Amino acid sequence: MELLLDCADVEALRRELRALEASDARLEALSLLLERHDGGCRTIARMLQSGSEVPDAAQTLEESIAETLRLFESSVQESEEASVALYSLGDAELLAQASEEVVQVLDSWGVLGHARAALEIGCGIGRLLVPLAAHFQRLVGIDISPRMLAAARRRTQSLPNVELLLTEGRSLEPVASGSLDLVYAVDVMPYLVRSGPALVETHFAEVARVLRPCGDFLIFNYAYGRSRERDAEEVRALATRFGFDVVRSNEAPFRLWNGIGYLLRRGLTR
Repeated sequence: MELLLDCADVEALRRELRALEASDARLEALSLLLERHDGGCRTIARMLQSGSEVPDAAQTLEESIAETLRLFESSVQESEEASVALYSLGDAELLAQASEEVVQVLDSWGVLGHARAALEIGCGIGRLLVPLAAHFQRLVGIDISPRMLAAARRRTQSLPNVELLLTEGRSLEPVASGSLDLVYAVDVMPYLVRSGPALVETHFAEVARVLRPCGDFLIFNYAYGRSRERDAEEVRALATRFGFDVVRSNEAPFRLWNGIGYLLRRGLTR
């Protein structure tokens, strides 16, 4: 995935790997991986070349949200799997493995619970709602993309404790105050950060609003293209401002994905 982000062209990547693989067995393994997932990699390269994965910064909040919506609506048509995780290489089995690893990390971090109610900000195609449904009493997924939510509804239609909501991306307005034990955002905060500090601050305030006392706010990836130290400092400052304790910060708990995690906990009083 990272090599594709650098090259944005499958043939160029293949030539580079062929030139180098004789000197390193790991490069040979990458060549085999590329051959095995050639179709998915070509789809990702096409998405990158069209600009559907890295949109230009917009001038206003409205433009930024509209651009993010366009990105999601376009990318999910190209590949449901790649639209929510480029590192899946467009492969459903790889995406399922990576999603299960996220569930395992949530379990090890102590945020699952059969009596708990949870919300996923930016649920996409529902790839995490499906494996997590068995671990919660109630699970809500929100997203700004109708096409993403259509895919999520198809995937979760047999899960009675899963609720899906279309939002405008500006707040968590449809969710009642003090109604949740966990809010999690997986690879979603970078789009809010891209839209400016006001939207990030609104979402931190909204998460504090919808969580019960001692409820958890879990973030995997806060921003793209910045130092981990800068992100950790910013998350800590936001946590302090909006009444959260920092339980975990700047951790890399995954084997299949390079996501960086933060676990915040709402205080008893705000």
